[in-house]
Amino acid sequence: MSLIKKVALILLAAGATFALIVTSVIVYQYTAMEPPLPNDTDCSMQRLLQTEENAAEIHHYYCQRGSNKSWQGHELWLVEPASDRWQRMLTTTSPQCLQLTLERQTLHVAHDGDKGEMNLAEPVFIYKDLNGQSQTLAVDIDNQPSASCRSD
Repeated sequence: MSLIKKVALILLAAGATFALIVTSVIVYQYTAMEPPLPNDTDCSMQRLLQTEENAAEIHHYYCQRGSNKSWQGHELWLVEPASDRWQRMLTTTSPQCLQLTLERQTLHVAHDGDKGEMNLAEPVFIYKDLNGQSQTLAVDIDNQPSASCRSD
């Protein structure tokens, strides 16, 4: 086989691999990464926390989604009420209990489940305060076998 054919074959394999990876990422983003916003049919509000300046809210829902309500779990969403902007923070099926504490610019999530099943979208979220300035909210996840089902 000539050198040109070998190089062309390698480039073709690399292109096919790249196309497969890009397609997989796009499919993941539209299926698992961004579930639909919570609604009264599928989800029930468990807890509502507000940042100190009241510019953002953390909504904790317990949801049952999919055909025959096959997926059940917790969802945390960061909401900016002024702009009605929603950002998915975390989804999980694992823990029975999530204990949420908001201190300064950090949301502490204590849970009694498997940390590997905690699907955190980002470790830090950006939102706009009431003056239009960007603020951050970090998420700290801690496994505590004794986590209670209440939030502080």
